[in-house]
Amino acid sequence: HIAEVMQIFFCIVCGIPVMRTPLQILFLILVTDLPPSIALGMEPGESTILKERPRPRDEPVVLGWMWLSMVLNGAVLSAVIIAVYFVSLIHYCDGQILQTEIAQIEDYNSKLMDARTVAFISLVWSENIRSYTSRSF
Repeated sequence: HIAEVMQIFFCIVCGIPVMRTPLQILFLILVTDLPPSIALGMEPGESTILKERPRPRDEPVVLGWMWLSMVLNGAVLSAVIIAVYFVSLIHYCDGQILQTEIAQIEDYNSKLMDARTVAFISLVWSENIRSYTSRSF
């Protein structure tokens, strides 16, 4: 969930409207994260896993390159979704990006919801694609 945290943090720091509603965050956690997690967890294990030597006691469970991979994966996903959100804000909110300017637009709630929906659907698709590519073949 580091990508979602990065996206919301970026929105708050830059003064643009937060790209997700609380209901969308709940939907992401319950509906889009749970089924892929269950599917990945039910994958059959490698047949030779018990023949491998255990890792050393002082070796961490998550290695440095794994942390780097998670952070870079989250950063790339965040950059793409933020770019999609910028384009959708420009398209739906009459070329405005900042929250103070969008609040002055007539019927801004409806226009902002359209932009949020575009970013949300993009995130759902990218999360599903990422879970599929994380699968071992």
